[in-house]
Amino acid sequence: MTTGIANKHESTTTAFTLRNPPYAYFHLSLRLLSPQASPDLDDITARSYLTAALQQYLGLTGTAIPIDILKTEGASVCIRVPRDDEGAVAAAVSQWASPKGVSLRIDARGSWLGGVIARGGRDAKLWTLEP
Repeated sequence: MTTGIANKHESTTTAFTLRNPPYAYFHLSLRLLSPQASPDLDDITARSYLTAALQQYLGLTGTAIPIDILKTEGASVCIRVPRDDEGAVAAAVSQWASPKGVSLRIDARGSWLGGVIARGGRDAKLWTLEP
């Protein structure tokens, strides 16, 4: 008579896997070839550097890649691109340098924003209002 009670206390585990995330995330930082202090990036400057890199690497097709700028802070920027364009963006950013000696460095790259930000180190804060 007690067999029905034992079955009610069993626990089940459910796993969920998202195999093809729709976006890829990048954490980029500004690098200058001259020894001067690194200026702060803003959204417009970051977008212009990214557009220049994509246009130089892929031409007009590169400028059509949608890029979402999630946050700019100091000399770093976090962006989101479609997963299918991740390789093209990585290649374009890696090889680009402006005539004035400005370049972008890929600090972290991945399919999950939390993982990309966590690789940024102890000071990486994405959604805080602190300066």
